[in-house]
Amino acid sequence: MFRLVAASEAIRGAVPAELVPVFGLLTVLGSAKFLMVALSLAYWNDQSRRRELLTVVAVAFVAVSVTLALKYWFGLPRPPAAVRRIAADPSPVGFPSGHAIAATTVYGGTLVALDRYRDPTLLAGTGALVALVGLSRVVIGVHYLGDVVAGFAVGLVMVGVVAVAVDYGPAAVFGLAVVCAVPAVILTTEPGDAALAMGGSVGGLAGAAWRTRAERFRSRVERAAVTVGGVAFVGAAIAVVETVEPLLVPAAAANAALAFGIVSLPALVGRFDGFGSSTAAD
Repeated sequence: MFRLVAASEAIRGAVPAELVPVFGLLTVLGSAKFLMVALSLAYWNDQSRRRELLTVVAVAFVAVSVTLALKYWFGLPRPPAAVRRIAADPSPVGFPSGHAIAATTVYGGTLVALDRYRDPTLLAGTGALVALVGLSRVVIGVHYLGDVVAGFAVGLVMVGVVAVAVDYGPAAVFGLAVVCAVPAVILTTEPGDAALAMGGSVGGLAGAAWRTRAERFRSRVERAAVTVGGVAFVGAAIAVVETVEPLLVPAAAANAALAFGIVSLPALVGRFDGFGSSTAAD
């Protein structure tokens, strides 16, 4: 009853087939890969608020472990494959919705970390975006409405963690992520998920501890070089992760390298004289 099966069927039935691809695009905005790249770009380029954005990254890894622990603890199945309206091969467990948790944590947490949640326009826009991401999971047939509502609730708890975490710093929060990853690894039956939780948290903690400085960009060329290089690194690292994913230890090591690279990349700013210029970056 709490998964709201009948309401989910009504929502799916109310959305015509022509609009399903739109919801398929919306669901991408709550995916782990999209949020990882988007958060990384913001963290690398927003020079004055890197600490706050890195805190959101750290809490996102806490959310990953919490999501996995809850999903595999409850062990509740997703809707049957027959109701899926786009090609998808998600994990077998569906409660709560990981997309709803991730979208709430990252988008809502960013508002809180940057102290922009008092802006009614931003707050309403963020709320609408998160709601659409959650709704898309029901429309495309990979979650019940109850899964999404539960995901929103967990995500709001994560937003509360962000509000507290900004006072403690990213390293402390990555340490919390490592602790949270332990039960996730114990409960998770998919090695790729376990590797993401533990490897990503450990790599993030190592990166936060090693990141001794993060200078301001000296030129637009340097900004572009770091950004393009960072995106290329993330893409290559994700490809490696997906290649070795069935193997827990190699996948954990690849995820650790991915998180370490994302976190520590700003430490490279200002280290290469060839990118310096008299034209300062914005």
